[in-house]
Amino acid sequence: MWPDKFNFRYFKQTKNINNNNDDKHKNRNRLRDYILILLFASLLYLNSLDADFAYDDNFVYLPSRAILNNQDILSTTPWYHLFINDFWGTPIRSSNSHGSYRPITVVSFRLNHMIHGHTPFGFHLVNLLLHLIVTLLYQILIERLLNGRRRRITLIASMLFASHPIHVESVTSIVGRADVGAALFYLLALYFYVKFVESDGQRQCRKYLFYTIMMATFSMLTKEHGITCLLLCIIYHLFIVHHFFPFNRENWKKIFYQSEYSQLRYGFLTITISLIILIIFRLSILRYRPTFSSADNPISDNPSVMVRFLTFYYLPVFNFWLLIYPRWLSFDWSMEAIPLIVSWFDFRNLFTFIFYAIVIEFVRRTLYYYSLVSSSSSSKASELSTTNNRKRSNQCVRCANFQIKNRHQPTQISFEIDNNNNDIGAINYNHHHQQNIHQPFIFDLNNNDPQMIDQNEPIIDMNNNNSSNNNNNFVRSLPLSKHSSIIQSNESIKHEIRRRKILGEIDCIVLSLAMMIIPFLPATNLFFYIGFVVAERILYIPSFGFCLFIAVCLEKFIQYVRQYRPIKYFLYICYLILIISFSIRTILRNIDWLTEENLYRSGIIINPPKGESYGNLANILSEQGRNDEAEQMYRKALQYRINMADVHYNLGLLLQNEKRYNEAIESYQQAIRFRPRLAMAYLNLGVIHSRLGNQDRAKDFYEKCSQLDNYGLKDIRNHEITRISALYNLGQLYFDEENYDKSLEIYRRALFQIPSYYQPYSLFNKIAEVYNRLNRTADAEIWFRKSLNIKHDHIPSYLTYARMLIKTNRTYEAEQMYRKAMLISSNDTAIYHHYGQFKFNNGQLKDALAIYMKGFELFPDDCDIVINLANIYRELQQPKKAEIYYKLATKLRPNDLITHSNLGAIYHLNGKFELARQSYQRALELKSDDNITKINLERLERIIQNSQSAAKSI
Repeated sequence: MWPDKFNFRYFKQTKNINNNNDDKHKNRNRLRDYILILLFASLLYLNSLDADFAYDDNFVYLPSRAILNNQDILSTTPWYHLFINDFWGTPIRSSNSHGSYRPITVVSFRLNHMIHGHTPFGFHLVNLLLHLIVTLLYQILIERLLNGRRRRITLIASMLFASHPIHVESVTSIVGRADVGAALFYLLALYFYVKFVESDGQRQCRKYLFYTIMMATFSMLTKEHGITCLLLCIIYHLFIVHHFFPFNRENWKKIFYQSEYSQLRYGFLTITISLIILIIFRLSILRYRPTFSSADNPISDNPSVMVRFLTFYYLPVFNFWLLIYPRWLSFDWSMEAIPLIVSWFDFRNLFTFIFYAIVIEFVRRTLYYYSLVSSSSSSKASELSTTNNRKRSNQCVRCANFQIKNRHQPTQISFEIDNNNNDIGAINYNHHHQQNIHQPFIFDLNNNDPQMIDQNEPIIDMNNNNSSNNNNNFVRSLPLSKHSSIIQSNESIKHEIRRRKILGEIDCIVLSLAMMIIPFLPATNLFFYIGFVVAERILYIPSFGFCLFIAVCLEKFIQYVRQYRPIKYFLYICYLILIISFSIRTILRNIDWLTEENLYRSGIIINPPKGESYGNLANILSEQGRNDEAEQMYRKALQYRINMADVHYNLGLLLQNEKRYNEAIESYQQAIRFRPRLAMAYLNLGVIHSRLGNQDRAKDFYEKCSQLDNYGLKDIRNHEITRISALYNLGQLYFDEENYDKSLEIYRRALFQIPSYYQPYSLFNKIAEVYNRLNRTADAEIWFRKSLNIKHDHIPSYLTYARMLIKTNRTYEAEQMYRKAMLISSNDTAIYHHYGQFKFNNGQLKDALAIYMKGFELFPDDCDIVINLANIYRELQQPKKAEIYYKLATKLRPNDLITHSNLGAIYHLNGKFELARQSYQRALELKSDDNITKINLERLERIIQNSQSAAKSI
């Protein structure tokens, strides 16, 4: 019981001291929680820092090349290209564009590249730091929504978010930065909108609302589905804050006409207009609708409406199951990883029905709850309005505060404050002379009707929990002394209510489901088709709502069984097991992403029907030189799916490198069959036929390759470069045939077709070489200089330019060209060949010997340098040293006719006749009709016979 005479000033001072101590304690706990979550998340993803580039980061055989083959992240590319190209470096308004416009993500990649180049550690470190920031912001946002009062919910949700394995693809895969970055701005937008809802001043409202729209724009420019945060803000303000329901004309009139809804009206209109503007902007930058492969989204190409309906509505169920049980994870869920539902009797339809039945029932109950709250609030508002009109005479006009008329009696006052921003409750004047009658202040924070409590016992429920009635009301009883004459005004009490508002259980669940569903809507394929069926990275933002939903449900169970300690501890143990299981799965999944080989092997288990995992694994094995294993993987991939043009092409490339040309030709033809505009297959067919001596067939393939159009292709850059390469090779064929006019015509065709991003220095060099052969040295010199102006370190241009200068007797300038080339690239073996030959032809044998000797030190396995050294020693009359290098040449080229023939000649010269005979015979085994070797062998036989006959005569 409160005393009759209460020292209000002393109580206020004591209360302030206690509040300060409580705040310090809460801040320490809060800081400790932040550090705990950050350390926990850091430990889980620490092993991801050693990961290499994988899949979309470094997959050179697909158009999806985000890092190593993306020209936009290079410092040589102008900055404005980042804002006119899509995520993969293709112009966004091109018909070949993938349609993904994420300039902020590409800017972050470029900044990474500026600092440390193509080192993967820096990219992974930034991804991890962004994930840690997102985890911290998620914890802060939940605290803000719950007003810091339900620490257990915050910790449960944050720990679950930090450990969930579904996040590994977004964090460990470098291109997953788009999802993590979008989530960062997503949370900031929600945070600022919550601040907007809680703010009072008009300047603050506008400031926070501007920040919200700005963060939403950044989120959309990081990844497209980030724009959904604006829709979530509207839902939060309408349903969570104001419990807006039903959707009738009267309620809408309240929003648009009543002054108490001015903040909602301002936020709703501003957010809606901004959302429309951003959607129009996003659609306007696309000139063509992006097209996707039927293998990536086979459901969209299925002609049956029933199959599309059943399968598309099953996909959200499958995604929700991945959040609940992330046991099987894959980098690729396309093709038949999720089989189509082709019958109404498919057992998966049962899960779909149960899932949507639960969702619909929950929505129905929630709307019913909101309708009760809204009707209760409306009736209460009208009643309170009538009471206030009757008691208006009791209000002070000057200060607009309620005052107590009878100051001589201890007055007890009862307030009812409704959270729906209705007028303040009536003031009841107690004129009885009883001293100890207390009426409580009742703050209804959950918009429930205030419940009557014990009038004789003051209740202070600081945690928003009432063990007696569980109505989640903040109740406080405080008597006023006879000297207390002024109480809070209407607006100040409203502000206090808004500041202390805590979401109820229904509100938390509704908000969590909204955070789970709204950002997932663009990935459902229900509004428009997208380029995938299921993608784990898409669930990064929806997992915000999932983790909060689990935390709220677990908190409710704990409260329900709090009197039964064994059950309560059992729930804690279950949650601990869940966190440990998720943590172990996250660490193991990071190991899958360490290398591409690990990643593709893990994908084989999930999605063998598509065969792409086998094909990707074969590419890695081929790069490692494990050709036999790679060939097995390629053929196994084709067993599952015969129409994969990329796999046919890569198999042909492997066979071509092994000089199995006929098999390679067959693989390239199969690739062209399934992808008629695969330019690289045409180019390599031309190369193979050229090596086999089928020049006419080679010309046909080069010509076909050069005429392929690029409409609708994803990798337009590589396609155009391949077409120019085909013209380059075609011109080279005519050049080798000494048809210089035709060669020049082909090269000029290539000049008119080169794209802006192609560097034509090699083409300029070939044009100059053709002019040189046509004895048009002035024109040749012009094109040589053009080539060097574009690329000042292009060594072939220096070498061919030097040959032209030698031809025109400008030997001094030629030698200057060779010296410049050697200064630019001293590790280029071609420089030593040409420069040494230049000195040798000029009779400067010692200079030539010095050049070749330096080249031999750098390239001891270069057989041409070794042979030239042997030739120089022979010319310098040093046959013993020449013998050493000729012998070394035969080891480097055991099947080369010239090396064995030259070795036989030097043995012959040195008087080692038997060794000379063996070398000659080995040369004739390689080529039996070589006249020079035959003549030398006949001479050797005569010498041997003469020596033998002379020995016999002696």
